[in-house]
Amino acid sequence: MADEASLKARARWSDSLRRYFLAGLLVFLPLAITLWFIGWVIDLLDSVLAVLPDALHPNSYLPFAIPKLGAVVTLLLILFLGMLTRGVATRRFLAAWESIFIQIPVFRGIYSAVQKLVQTFLGQSNAQRQVVMIEYPRTGIFTVGFAMGRAWSHLEEKKNAQLVNVFVPTTPNPTSGFYLLVPSNEVTPLNMTMEEALKLITSSGLITPDDKNKHDR
Repeated sequence: MADEASLKARARWSDSLRRYFLAGLLVFLPLAITLWFIGWVIDLLDSVLAVLPDALHPNSYLPFAIPKLGAVVTLLLILFLGMLTRGVATRRFLAAWESIFIQIPVFRGIYSAVQKLVQTFLGQSNAQRQVVMIEYPRTGIFTVGFAMGRAWSHLEEKKNAQLVNVFVPTTPNPTSGFYLLVPSNEVTPLNMTMEEALKLITSSGLITPDDKNKHDR
């Protein structure tokens, strides 16, 4: 009897530890992933100034190095450039500066592609973007992506079909993904915003638009 009671006590203790661990994991993981993503963004911003020679880096003019100073300088630079776009004269200057950049052969292709992608995701117009569902990566399996408008006509001519540019982000990091050419009749538009779709993708389907509606009530 004593052995049986001891086994039951150990089983209850093990079950309690498991429940406590899972409950703690539910609190810890969202916080840890959020902090990781914020840290990744800060490191990305900080790395912008890494291309400068050491003699030109802001830390070289200070009595001591400030960690992540590059991220702060990059944020200030972004705000400054945003302010410049408000004026007519400065907009013309930036346009002229951009026209010089796009004359560089290698730089032109990368810059134009990245600029188009950023404008598509962060621009005010939704004309060229739509949250969609497609059958991928095989028959019977579906995924959520972003339709970026009609494909290049030359590509459509090759397949004699109307194709749609679709970007499928990866989970949990939506900054990488796959570029797909999907027949228009295989693309299903979804009644979701870009923000809702990104939350759905990064959370592996755990955060849905219904969750937001429940919180708003």
